[in-house]
Amino acid sequence: MTETASHTPVIGAWSTKRRNSILRTAQTGTPFRTPDRRRFGPLGTSWRTPRTRLDGQSSTSTPVSRTARVPEIQEVTQRTELEENNIMELTKKVWRVFRLTPLHNFCEKKSDLQHYSKSLSSHVAAESKRGTFIDTSEPGDATVGMFSGLDVGIEDHKAVLIEIKGKARNKEVEKVISQAVLFCTDLEYNPLKPSLQSHFTYFSNMLVRGPETLSQTVQNWMEVQFDCKVVLQTFTSHELSFMAAMFTGFNEVHKPCELVYGIPTEVEGLSNIDYSTKAEDCLRLWNKIHMSESDSFTSEEAQMFMSGLEGHFYDIFHVKLNAMPLLTIGTSVAFVGRDGKLKIYSRTPENVLKVCRHLTDLALDQLKTF
Repeated sequence: MTETASHTPVIGAWSTKRRNSILRTAQTGTPFRTPDRRRFGPLGTSWRTPRTRLDGQSSTSTPVSRTARVPEIQEVTQRTELEENNIMELTKKVWRVFRLTPLHNFCEKKSDLQHYSKSLSSHVAAESKRGTFIDTSEPGDATVGMFSGLDVGIEDHKAVLIEIKGKARNKEVEKVISQAVLFCTDLEYNPLKPSLQSHFTYFSNMLVRGPETLSQTVQNWMEVQFDCKVVLQTFTSHELSFMAAMFTGFNEVHKPCELVYGIPTEVEGLSNIDYSTKAEDCLRLWNKIHMSESDSFTSEEAQMFMSGLEGHFYDIFHVKLNAMPLLTIGTSVAFVGRDGKLKIYSRTPENVLKVCRHLTDLALDQLKTF
């Protein structure tokens, strides 16, 4: 029996004491990325010199010029057809975004993955007998396996795919009814203390789709199996504004930029304001704001971008959108809601990975707030 199979987790053990005992007290990552400055440049190479990336060291150094990184980019980010397909499997599906604490004693050996699959299948079957899924499809067997393609940095662990098959009521055909993808993409630094990195595995995020009761069952199983905590990733108006601006700069224009603002409850007969702008117009505005050679994107640039859109709206309707909460944003790259909903529309694997990287950065910033 593997160490993972024999591990008896302590539910709710993620406390301040536990958190401080396994996380680094000081970040060893770059001082260049902050909550007001996010990575925008090439994947797997931003903020690191070629020597740092190619030697596999965990330390970071001063960013180098785009020209100096060209050979390295081609070597680090070359992907197989399977990886490309896996990346694009995340698109055109509605996900809920979660963030996680490190998983204890997670192993990716085939025998361990089989053990996890049997354990989760048994847990789902037990919940099914209790009548938990009375309003959903009948769940069947679960599988836990590795999912390559989302790991692009030296600190990234290969992603994990959890699938549960089932069939609708009175139907014979079985299909996948729930999915979960655990990942960290272009992780800037490993937040775990070096002495504990062999015992804990850090996945910054988990994307989940499927019936809510079944998704909750998977979350409960993970918290017990790996002694971790799973929390819904919600987004503030500031974070949504930042994504609306930054995603516009990913240079895709096949969908308009759509912003939805909430209306104060005092206003009767109107719940929200939908504001749609052509993607080409948004890109022109973005190009006037962002420095083309910069590998980062700042809050100041995001604010200027949003001020341009909201100012145009005010000139026409005399309504101050910046006084209202931003509820959802939609671009050619992705739709994101403040409640943690995500749908990726991007047509390029590179931009899908950049969305995942941004989610990783947000989750890493909040890791110590559990």
